[in-house]
Amino acid sequence: MHTNVGATDAKVRWALAALFFAVAIAFNGSPVITLVAAFAALMMAGTALTRSCPVYRLLHIHSEPPKVTAPRV
Repeated sequence: MHTNVGATDAKVRWALAALFFAVAIAFNGSPVITLVAAFAALMMAGTALTRSCPVYRLLHIHSEPPKVTAPRV
């Protein structure tokens, strides 16, 4: 699997996942808000964990730095 999520992007996604989980817990009286927040948290955590985002792949976005290889002599 090709990765397209960089280290900084993954850290931001982990933070957003934690925030969405907190929202899901705080608004557990409303099932719609809880489900939407929990789903968003799972998506953010999943893309941060695998370092691969399907939306980035569709839009041809790569937030990781390009790999530099030494030239062959």
